[in-house]
Amino acid sequence: MDEGRAPQGNVILFSDEDDPNDTLVPRLAAAGADLGRVHIIKMVRHDEQKERLFSLVTDLEALRKKISGVGDVKLVVIDPITAYLGFGTIDSFRTADVRAVLTPLVTLAAEMKVAIIAVMHFNKKMDVTNALLRISDSLAFGAVARHVYGVIDDSENKRKLFVRAKNNVSARSKNQTLAYQFGAREVGKDEETGETIMAPHIIWEPNYVDVTASEAMQAVAENRSLRTRDDAKQLLADHVVADKGILVDKLKEIAEANGISWITMRRAKNDLGIVAEKDNTTPDGPWYWKRPGKRENTDDDF
Repeated sequence: MDEGRAPQGNVILFSDEDDPNDTLVPRLAAAGADLGRVHIIKMVRHDEQKERLFSLVTDLEALRKKISGVGDVKLVVIDPITAYLGFGTIDSFRTADVRAVLTPLVTLAAEMKVAIIAVMHFNKKMDVTNALLRISDSLAFGAVARHVYGVIDDSENKRKLFVRAKNNVSARSKNQTLAYQFGAREVGKDEETGETIMAPHIIWEPNYVDVTASEAMQAVAENRSLRTRDDAKQLLADHVVADKGILVDKLKEIAEANGISWITMRRAKNDLGIVAEKDNTTPDGPWYWKRPGKRENTDDDF
């Protein structure tokens, strides 16, 4: 989409779930990362000789020193953030506890001028289609973050959707969702077996997908195909004509039969300039959607 490039710099990566040698490094290499700029941290030294998992509760000063020591750090990734809340000290379901940890982290990010990406998982509430409400544990994780994104499976198109759930400090845009697939490339040879090492990497699709986070999540919850605003536009192009139009009730039936939500249809209607017009020949006349033309009694929000 050629909308700009992220600044070049060093990255500090905390990962509790993946092994650096078997998983992280090969995947970084497959993605074309400059491995000399990625600093992976698994443990921190405690009491001189002992090591333990990094804690956001007690080790922020150590992180500050690490950022300064590495230099030119642009990004810190914490995956998953719930693994680094300290042992038995923080209840990740309590808003007060979570804010007590995240607020100093946000302050550190601002002072050191680094971006921090915290990775979390969705909860099991499949019927909930608000991405912020699907974040595991406390809602404070989403409330404190300035940006929140979710990854939704689009199995029919064999890809993942990167949906926008929250953007507090960026320009408003109709562009809601990105899509990506997976590729694989050779990243080296196994020193013991001599076999080729293949690792997956993300392949971003070039265009936006015209679907919101809620629409994507609703499709998954209902176990149906994901239909986008482009699908709705095509349906409207096939059924809405300038002179006669189509009954709204009939159009709702067609949309439902094609797995397209009504809110998606209304967005497509606005994009195409289609108007809602009431039949005034009877007091309770039906509503039609028509191509723009001479209008007497209309309601564009119908």
